[in-house]
Amino acid sequence: MNKKFLVTGASGFIGSHVSDFLTNKGYKVTLFDKKFSKYKKNNQKLTIGNVSNLKVLNKALKNIHTVFHFAAKADLKDSNENPFDAIESNVVGTVKIFRACLKNKVKKIIFASSIYARSEQGGIYSTTKLTSEMLLERLCKKYKIKFVILRFGTVYGERANKFNTVRNFINDAKKKREIYRETKGNEIRSYIHVKDVAKIVFKSTEKKHENKYINVFGAKKITIKQLLNIIKKNIPKLKIYYSKND
Repeated sequence: MNKKFLVTGASGFIGSHVSDFLTNKGYKVTLFDKKFSKYKKNNQKLTIGNVSNLKVLNKALKNIHTVFHFAAKADLKDSNENPFDAIESNVVGTVKIFRACLKNKVKKIIFASSIYARSEQGGIYSTTKLTSEMLLERLCKKYKIKFVILRFGTVYGERANKFNTVRNFINDAKKKREIYRETKGNEIRSYIHVKDVAKIVFKSTEKKHENKYINVFGAKKITIKQLLNIIKKNIPKLKIYYSKND
């Protein structure tokens, strides 16, 4: 239980839940983010800084055993509209995390990637994630640092980002009593709750998962239309509109 963990992007959706889970397990956790985390617990240490700042990273990573790297530009739309910002944040930031880990003799890096990493659907965002995966894997093997790459699917739950689809469905249902979907709703998803994700992230620290890729998504497949129908059952007078185009 003497291992010390650091979580980048710790004020974010998944990062904050992972930080809480690790703390509740009794580990010493350092939160690393460019802004103060409103989810910070009294027994958690906080370092405010940017992953682009190697000096701050080197200081924060002293005596850290494992880094959970969640800091990234995660909004697909924003990443594709501002590709150079996405590359700087997601790729260059990841390389700097690695350099700080190497300098501080960190034993393991757990990297938050996406199921979009090998998909054309995510555009530039996908490219940044795939590039980061490849760089991390090869650098870790070269310098003998253990790694785990987690490819997240569609996550939902408390503290979700403003671009989270499920969050926006529920908000529109509550506030507007209307949901507009720009498709026919036949897309298939495997939703997973963020607290289940935190458990999986913790289990990924086990030795048997070292130097592996793990897909993280729900066990049950469901269409968007089925999800919206579930929401409709719980929100009175909710109207749902789908696109008439294919």
